[in-house]
Amino acid sequence: MEFKNEIIYITGAAGQIGSLLTRKFLEYGANVILVDNCIKNLEDYKKSLEYPESRFLISQIDIANQNEVKDSIQKGIEKFGKITMQVNNAGASIFSPWFERSAEEIDLTMNVNLKGTFYCISEFLKAAKSQNINSVIVNVASHYGLISPDPRIYKNLKRRNSEIYGATKAGIIQMTKYFAANSIHDGFNTRINAVAPGGIFNPKHPQSKDFIKEYSSRVPLKRMGETEEVVKPILFLLSKDASYINGTTLIVDGGMSCW
Repeated sequence: MEFKNEIIYITGAAGQIGSLLTRKFLEYGANVILVDNCIKNLEDYKKSLEYPESRFLISQIDIANQNEVKDSIQKGIEKFGKITMQVNNAGASIFSPWFERSAEEIDLTMNVNLKGTFYCISEFLKAAKSQNINSVIVNVASHYGLISPDPRIYKNLKRRNSEIYGATKAGIIQMTKYFAANSIHDGFNTRINAVAPGGIFNPKHPQSKDFIKEYSSRVPLKRMGETEEVVKPILFLLSKDASYINGTTLIVDGGMSCW
């Protein structure tokens, strides 16, 4: 895939999906604005990159703060002259049982996943329109925005996928559809899609053997996904090969949502 001369704004850039995605973009010739809420993670990741700093910019912000998002996008434009693509990958998860749900947990999840995604999309679109450039956005949702977590997977495990997480990911899917249709109607020349990943194995912080076994038993492909299996669909949706795909959510869950 060819991303030479593209300028890509990616949130959650120091995380599991974001870090590999950033490396792929740099490998394919793009310049990248790495956005994350943890400066230590950004600095540590920066040290691992084998590319000159002229190719990337790190930006530590809270995406639920509209002014910080706007300022981050402006600084990216100041460094690279423009921003042509955006991946809204940052997200917040909570794992406590629903009957113990606190207002703070609800606010955190909604602020990051919904408000944060909205602010990133809206500020990016306004900046792209002011520069009169074509642009592309991919939002990272979840298959749990389409189906409910199966309680048989989680049993008595401490980490349960939450109702509010799924609700916000469903909101991202709807937001993708809305902006795909309405941004074009309002004169913004931007193509917008989403990916909905299923469970992804985390090699740095592996899930428990019991969870992997139970989860895999519910997937037609009989396993959890790998990080690269989410990154590649994102790259495809951003590429010119997907030039007539707009408003779509590409499900990447090994067939789990087919049951």
